[in-house]
Amino acid sequence: MSDIQDARRAELVITYNGKNISRELAESLTDFSYTDAAPGSLDDLQISLEDRGRKWQKDWSPAEGDRIKAEIKVTNWGKAWEIKRLPCGTFEVDSIDFDGPPDKVSIKAVSLPIDSEARQEERSKAWEKVTLKTIAADIAKRAKLKLKYEVKENPKYDRLDQTSQSDLAFLNDTAIKEGIALKITAGQLVLFGEREFERKEPVLSIIREQSDVIGYKFAWSTAYAAYRACEVSFTNSKTKKTTKAFFSPPGAPKTGPVLKVNEQAENQAEALRMAEKSLREKNKEAGKASLSLAGDIRLAAGVTINVQGWGRFDGKYLVESAGHKIGSGGYSTDIEIRKVLGW
Repeated sequence: MSDIQDARRAELVITYNGKNISRELAESLTDFSYTDAAPGSLDDLQISLEDRGRKWQKDWSPAEGDRIKAEIKVTNWGKAWEIKRLPCGTFEVDSIDFDGPPDKVSIKAVSLPIDSEARQEERSKAWEKVTLKTIAADIAKRAKLKLKYEVKENPKYDRLDQTSQSDLAFLNDTAIKEGIALKITAGQLVLFGEREFERKEPVLSIIREQSDVIGYKFAWSTAYAAYRACEVSFTNSKTKKTTKAFFSPPGAPKTGPVLKVNEQAENQAEALRMAEKSLREKNKEAGKASLSLAGDIRLAAGVTINVQGWGRFDGKYLVESAGHKIGSGGYSTDIEIRKVLGW
């Protein structure tokens, strides 16, 4: 039998408005969750506390906009005496709930300030002769975020219209059309090419009956049957001539459904690029799954994993979101994944 000191341990390190309150929090904590969200969504954390002494309703009462920095510290998780950390980032308190009896307090915080214009305010603007990176830089500056542009391509636009949309909604919609993912994490606005992330080496293999799998769900439906190709019909704004662009990825079957898209494009090359991006976005829905596992700080949005032992569902997957939880049941991680397209 291993020494009790060699047992796995997961601890929270919480800094609240610049003060480390980990010890005080541990006395009241019932549940903690951190969600490394899917592209287009905000990361968040939730802290649930018992409050029999009512201190979280009085002197310690959280306020809207308070800043929380969180980290998960694990000991003996891989090797004896090895300590590893998962920085969750910095968040602002978004909502507080009290209920009972017995008295309980729940604090929710998100990765983007609640008063950010980029998140709340709807704007209308015509963007002319501009690149995606320039748009992202402008929006990041207004949101008081640092831009991290991890994309090889930098699409150019003669004109884009932002019509009664928040900056983030507009940027996210534009990025999706280019096959680019958007994240807000740790004070950064991050744009990354999912195809490049799909090509990265898996951080681990999850093997049925060998890995610490608590639960799993795989699904297949004809509603999300993968398309073999995409056809874009477009009308040139100058010549008014309507033509088509057809894209089929390498190794695609010769028969099967074709995705039909009507879009505005200036030329054949632009329409072909639209066809490829549209096909990728649609076919991503065909291979999704979820797994619940013993806590693992390696699992984060954007990493890849290998899945083995589930037959037709085996393969390489991209982690779209990861939820890390610490509570009475210990430390666990829930992930939403999708199969890597391979092209």
